[in-house]
Amino acid sequence: MAYRFGVYSRFGRLHELLCGRENYILQKGEGIFVNSNRLHYGYGHKDDDCDFLVLLLSPQLLVRNSHIENKYIRPLLQDHLSNAIILREETAWQKEALQYIRKLYELCHEQVEGYELLALSQFELLFLHLYQNTVGNHGLHQEHSKDMNALKNMLGYIQSHFAEYISLQEIAAAGSVGRSKCCTLFRNSLKKSPIEYLTSYRIQKSVDFMTNDGLNMTEISTACGFSSSSYFAETFKKIWGVSQLNTEKQ
Repeated sequence: MAYRFGVYSRFGRLHELLCGRENYILQKGEGIFVNSNRLHYGYGHKDDDCDFLVLLLSPQLLVRNSHIENKYIRPLLQDHLSNAIILREETAWQKEALQYIRKLYELCHEQVEGYELLALSQFELLFLHLYQNTVGNHGLHQEHSKDMNALKNMLGYIQSHFAEYISLQEIAAAGSVGRSKCCTLFRNSLKKSPIEYLTSYRIQKSVDFMTNDGLNMTEISTACGFSSSSYFAETFKKIWGVSQLNTEKQ
């Protein structure tokens, strides 16, 4: 089984991150550890812009044998008390975790000779540090949630079919829930309706197309599932505050 988790260490303006049903507000210089397979969504607090760095690391890199996986890797990844952990300079072990994260980012960004091995060793130290100060300290607490599984399935459906026409009924069916339950799960966990999430995801994908594929606005609107380029332009401006991003090809 492959695992992935994200480490967020931000060095910019105020940032807000929603993980499951919990809301976390980060200040400049703070970080957050988001565990494997946890739903999370980040955005600027009160619609302010924000800058942050993200590291996505696979615990599979740490698995040397079943003993290590069962003793250290699985317990942390399955611990619901470690869904998301704010990292602040004021707490000694969290300050050390931030230092590991910054070093990891520098190694991967600069890519000096042998950086892969250096990054792997740094990752091992970071993971052990997190384990010792979480599940290694308070024990394993597991929690199973049918609602979260349903939401993950619905989000996966949206992300796989965003370029197509998607109805609320289809989104709900992907989670094996009714439309009312579907809307409640989205509101409680993401603070958005299913259609609002779909629209924001389409807009985010449009930014990827603008910056990477060099398509014109009509091509991008079609690729992202908008019914017309005018509706796409209107929605883009509403969310981003500008008509379009600067690209080489309009």
